[in-house]
Amino acid sequence: MPFPPGSPLYDLTAYRSNSSSEDCLFLNVYTPNVSSSADLPVMLWLHGGGLALGTADSYPAEIPTSFHNVVMVTINYRLGNLGFLPTGDAETDGNVALLDMAKALRWVQANIRNFGGDPDRVTIFGQSGGGWGVSLLVMSPETRGLFRRAISQSGVAGLGTSRRGDTARTETLAASVNCTTASFDDMMSCLRSKPAKDLLYLDIPMPISGGRELPADDLWDLMHKKQVNEVDYLLGTTKNEFGYAQLAIVPEVTADGLDRTLLPTILPVQLKIFADQFPDGDVSAIVQPVIDQYMDPDNDDPSYTRDQFIQLMTDNRFTAATVLMAQAAAAHDSRVYQYEFQHRTSVFPERPAYVGADHGDELFYMFGIPFMRDVTGNSWKYNFSEEERELSLDMMAYWVNFAANGDPSDSTGAARMRDLVTWPRYVTSSQSYLKIDVTSSADVKIRESNMKFWNEEVPRLMGKEITTGGGEKSTWSLSLVAFSAVLYLLQ
Repeated sequence: MPFPPGSPLYDLTAYRSNSSSEDCLFLNVYTPNVSSSADLPVMLWLHGGGLALGTADSYPAEIPTSFHNVVMVTINYRLGNLGFLPTGDAETDGNVALLDMAKALRWVQANIRNFGGDPDRVTIFGQSGGGWGVSLLVMSPETRGLFRRAISQSGVAGLGTSRRGDTARTETLAASVNCTTASFDDMMSCLRSKPAKDLLYLDIPMPISGGRELPADDLWDLMHKKQVNEVDYLLGTTKNEFGYAQLAIVPEVTADGLDRTLLPTILPVQLKIFADQFPDGDVSAIVQPVIDQYMDPDNDDPSYTRDQFIQLMTDNRFTAATVLMAQAAAAHDSRVYQYEFQHRTSVFPERPAYVGADHGDELFYMFGIPFMRDVTGNSWKYNFSEEERELSLDMMAYWVNFAANGDPSDSTGAARMRDLVTWPRYVTSSQSYLKIDVTSSADVKIRESNMKFWNEEVPRLMGKEITTGGGEKSTWSLSLVAFSAVLYLLQ
């Protein structure tokens, strides 16, 4: 189903806000075979953008489908306050974006055979805000049975959720557009009368927990108790998630490094989104422990401090929650695979040397961008190396193999590009993961001390009682500024 007229298709790195519309619930289907008997694996893509920006139309899914026997579906969903504004509604209370995603999955179940897809082999995958969305669907009872596998890239829910009934964000929005009234219902009526463009981006959107879509009051606690839907799960991060683009919001970091004496001022601001999920604690309680965990007291070199700051923010915003979700999924019979993308992309020479694999870098390889050509047959926009084209072949194969067989190393039925490094399964005892690069390799227990620090010690410091479950079966078993900067820098 094609998109309505809009921006050019090959738009992976160029967001255009003037193409947005309330009439956004469209999807694209890419297929190498329209025979209803083809029974190909299906992959449904949730785009990134901090749940506030982005469009499915920016991702060229026809490249992976030209290399592999797979059907890909890319969808739009409501963004910003249109998707996640607390409304007080007894049924949805603001999680309408999750309902959009669930509706797309139901459409796939009903129609994908007409495009050669197998509704029993549906994998949802997404990056950044889309990765968040994937993890929310893995936690939601509303989508149980609608997909078999899931992939979260650089985004897992665990930070920044609103509680059901908390309408403070809605009231703040109402005040900003002159909709303050004595009655909440009147306030909502006033908001509904406003143009959508006036409501979208006042605040970073947050999913609402405690309702029909996300019954648990505390998603972080839900992962600790290992109560998630039982699906195969592949998930991971890049080595420097808090890299070039994210550092744009921390002006104290420069090419010369970071003055260590500034950390007590910087960290309370940067850790607030993490601390806010612990209402009994205060961010001031963890600032010094964080410094002690990551900084050598005998090394005040600004370059060292900067590099460690990037690592601690990468772990805090991305890696720790990913590990927590991997542990929750692995407690079931699910097949789980973790990765860290470590390749420093060659086509962005303007990036400083201290930034390696940045937020979003894996998308180029997973979507096959090194193989794109313009109308003259030359490389489109960027000249990737031959090694990077091989890396792209590997990543497309890993992702499609997982969707097809539940094992990224199992190429049964797939076009064989080259021998793949075996990707070990993540289990609780070994916690294996794959370091993805032009020469990939396996390792275990990614930054183990740091992960225990964020997932166990810090919550205790914030007054949280750590409760772990045994993986019992259940019926339902990060940022806007950074994403905008990524898209701007890669134009």
